Amino acid sequence: LFDPLSTNKVTGASINFPVSETCQPSKVCANTCYALKGPVTWPVSLKKQQLNLLTCQSSPADFADAVINRCRKKIARDKQFFLRWNGVGDLFDEAVDALLLINNTLPDMPIWVVTRKPEQVKRLAGVSNIWVHFSLDRSSMSRKKDVLSLFKKQPNNLFFSYQGDKNEVFSDAMPGISVIFFDSYKIQNNSAFLEHPALCPLNSQEDISSTCNTCRRCFNGDALKISTL
Repeated sequence: LFDPLSTNKVTGASINFPVSETCQPSKVCANTCYALKGPVTWPVSLKKQQLNLLTCQSSPADFADAVINRCRKKIARDKQFFLRWNGVGDLFDEAVDALLLINNTLPDMPIWVVTRKPEQVKRLAGVSNIWVHFSLDRSSMSRKKDVLSLFKKQPNNLFFSYQGDKNEVFSDAMPGISVIFFDSYKIQNNSAFLEHPALCPLNSQEDISSTCNTCRRCFNGDALKISTL
């Protein structure tokens, strides 16, 4: 049977789509993207990403059913199970359709959605247990304004992260940012940010296995609280 889920040691189970056909990368994103190396670039991974895209575009309902089937088995073994959406790749219309169907069937399962597309956020805003993680960097900060302009008030399931560029030295306190990533998780010349409340634990741990499951900031509501500090 078709299994749309992938796994990795950091985030656990994820839904992945092909970067080349779904992403709108900024300059920094294209320069630092982790989807350009490692197991996610192996032929078997690329084949699954492409199959996910074609299946979801053909029938969001069938794709959602396949995800639900697999997730139910995961939940039966682990009540704390969560799903990362866009381990690689980004949102498109049919993916949002599928997300809403999955959430409707499994409302207690946290779905952590990472995107860089402002136009895809609106339909997911305020949906309980779908957490929208919007990724920014110094070459795409205008997208934050583009997203927020869609709403009178920032939705309670939307937060922002900041991706550092190679050798970037951070210059301000990152107001409104919930999660900070250094390039390749290396602090470099940003030791002043070691105690920053938005610093992702991935930047400071030698063993990054299961870090997301331990932290859970991005899919339990804590990220939005951090952005107001």
